[in-house]
Amino acid sequence: MPRNNIQSSMLFFIRNRAYAFGALMLLIAAMVPGVDAGCACAGGCSIGNWEQSASTFLNSDVPGYDRAENSTAAVAESGNEKSVYKPSDRSDLFTNGKILKPLGALVGSDVVIDASQGDGYSQSHIYGAIHVPSSSLIDDNGDLKPAGELAEILGEAGVSREDSIVVYSEDLSSGDATFLLWALKYLGQDGVKVLDGSLEDWNAANLPVESSPNKRPAVSYNLSPRSDLLASYDYVKNSGVQIVDARPFAEFGKGSIPGASSLDPAVVLQDGKIKDGSRLSGIFSRLSKDKPVVVYSGDYNQASVVWYALQLLGYNADLYTWSDWTAHQPASENGKDADRFKKLG
Repeated sequence: MPRNNIQSSMLFFIRNRAYAFGALMLLIAAMVPGVDAGCACAGGCSIGNWEQSASTFLNSDVPGYDRAENSTAAVAESGNEKSVYKPSDRSDLFTNGKILKPLGALVGSDVVIDASQGDGYSQSHIYGAIHVPSSSLIDDNGDLKPAGELAEILGEAGVSREDSIVVYSEDLSSGDATFLLWALKYLGQDGVKVLDGSLEDWNAANLPVESSPNKRPAVSYNLSPRSDLLASYDYVKNSGVQIVDARPFAEFGKGSIPGASSLDPAVVLQDGKIKDGSRLSGIFSRLSKDKPVVVYSGDYNQASVVWYALQLLGYNADLYTWSDWTAHQPASENGKDADRFKKLG
């Protein structure tokens, strides 16, 4: 080939490579959100319409954004490149995975509820989330408020039974999110799930957060209570159900409901998330799915963490409290004949 033709061909190739590289840079620049006062990404960037931007971010092949099947935490630095680990969709790893919401699957029609206690919500929360602290469901004596009062709390927060609800908390181990899930199920809510991750995981994925409170218009919450989710004393004592004690093992050793097995709620968690279905199955291998299970603790929150794990595996499980059991027992009878060294997991 003549020398001039070779030079022309090389110049054409170089120019086209440059055009392609420039187009790629423009595409990447277009994907970086612009400044907007509404909310901010956890990594410091600002964002406008979070639903569209977050969905684009989570479902695109943005350079430096790596997928990881079993990661929770988060951000790894390597030279000048930053990799954000994307939590995977684990819902298909459970028998009843429909009550688990993948981190990147939120849509604008979801009503997101932060169930955390304390002032964490006012400092930072998922963009658009409302606040219904789990403690608002409990009276001054530590008992569950009547169903009618629970319905009023949710209605005032702008939550209806027709809504698709996603609950989360700062930390799943607190039981705030799982207890609110249980309470909503107890009131008859069908479309409710727990976010598969905490606020820390949300931040790690560089998804939008805000500190300004959100308020939805009040509605009438038309409850349809499922009383079967809350066990009674007679049921626990006389039905022959399988019983799981979710209190600390030291408390279990001092006294427990006869026949109960001890299980620390931390056993069903790993890195702030619920363990995969196969690992949970091993933990609960001594429990039969053919018989109902009752989980109790000193409060509803810790019992609800274990209850949630059982629900994911398809067990028929209810909640109960140690205080109700002791209220029906003479002090000398509490924990009598209990198998104090029977543990699950």
